[in-house]
Amino acid sequence: MEEELGSSSRAIDSSNVGFQLLKKCGWKEGTGLGASEQGRLEPLQTHVKKNKRGLGAEKVKQKLKSHEDPPTSKEDLQSKKKVKSVSKRIRKMQEEEKRMEEREFERAFFREFWPENV
Repeated sequence: MEEELGSSSRAIDSSNVGFQLLKKCGWKEGTGLGASEQGRLEPLQTHVKKNKRGLGAEKVKQKLKSHEDPPTSKEDLQSKKKVKSVSKRIRKMQEEEKRMEEREFERAFFREFWPENV
């Protein structure tokens, strides 16, 4: 039986870089890490991470189901894109119209109080 890479939880040997660094920092073999040596004696079990979610993310988030059925054909997708672009144009036109109304209001205000300047 072949072991998976990094899946063992046995003690590390003296040739390991981590072991050597711990020794240099004053750690004694067979004792736990921490101020009162209460920590783990063996390394944590590791596993290969194959997804792009975060380290703590274990559950897959389910997308909220929309009230509408998703478009199935290419024509449906194109029509949705067209509607989006049209609504974006309409929104821009409405914003521009609102700006024009505000400018006209300012002009009327100045005409009322300072007719000689306008």
